[in-house]
Amino acid sequence: MLEEKKETISEEKENQKAEEVSQETEPLPEQDINDLLPSGVAIEKPVPGEKTYDQVIEDARIDFLRKYKNSRRNSYIAMGVVLALAVASVIFIGLKPSGFKIAGWVLIGVALVGMITYYIVTHNTMPNATRAYIKVVNDQMNVRNFSDNKYQNVTVDKDEKLELSDPVSDAIFKNLTNIASRNVVNGKFNDRTFKVGDLGLYSGTGKQRVSAFVGKYLSFTNDLHFEGRYILSAFNDKPVDLPTDIDDLKVLVEEPNFRLYGKEGNKPASDLGKDFLKEIRKVAVEKHLLGYSVVIWSGHSAMYLSYDDAIMALPFEKKFQKEPNEQFANDLLQAFNALDLLNNKKEK
Repeated sequence: MLEEKKETISEEKENQKAEEVSQETEPLPEQDINDLLPSGVAIEKPVPGEKTYDQVIEDARIDFLRKYKNSRRNSYIAMGVVLALAVASVIFIGLKPSGFKIAGWVLIGVALVGMITYYIVTHNTMPNATRAYIKVVNDQMNVRNFSDNKYQNVTVDKDEKLELSDPVSDAIFKNLTNIASRNVVNGKFNDRTFKVGDLGLYSGTGKQRVSAFVGKYLSFTNDLHFEGRYILSAFNDKPVDLPTDIDDLKVLVEEPNFRLYGKEGNKPASDLGKDFLKEIRKVAVEKHLLGYSVVIWSGHSAMYLSYDDAIMALPFEKKFQKEPNEQFANDLLQAFNALDLLNNKKEK
């Protein structure tokens, strides 16, 4: 079980701590997606009188971009006014008549008061607008991504973050020191608990800190019983985010763009089942999916899917395209369908 597998990990890995957690964006407030999504509704299809999720996101993007440009324009205007007042005050103070000197100091006071007032009035405008925009995007994508009726009791919590101890105990990437996460979603798939979230992992510190993984993380429970762990890695011709914590494992299966690691002597077809090994390969490394790694322990499975910016970055200046998110939604469903087979494995 999960507790047993954690005991097999070295004490050094278990004691690793995150030095900092990124707070760049806020996940969604807690809500039950099933309240928003009646069973069987195809979210990606337009409903008379309602907008599809991609239309809602695009409208929010246009509104946010307008606010951003207005904020930038107003900032430039304010800076120009302050600069003009500063120049005028210097000129006036340099003149001999005392009236001009007094006017110059008055202009300086006006400029300072104006700067302070402008800051008080506007300093929260764009941060609040950004948080509101992120909420709309995550709301709409979550409803779409978890629309299949195999997903149950799906919730998100604005305060929840993934802990560094989770990827450390998964033992895919070594020497992890930092973690950043957002939009952590919890629920059940065919009555089994899962967790999904955006994840960034880093190793090293200071100037030596490098990215170990950027993409989507998912965890799932299983009923397996075997010693050690398996790691499956699928990649394209330009591999990214490959497993690094594999010194204690052997390559049991090696094919073009695929490797399966495990304890020497272990039999993956027997431990994991041939159905799973076939189905997980249907998560195709193509288009926006750059590669993935799956780690399987007794009682616990986790998958790390590396995606490009079309999926991981928020739409801003360019029009929102739903195709990348549609790919992720389909990848996610196929991944869970495959992982669910670990609970009904067949060797033959």
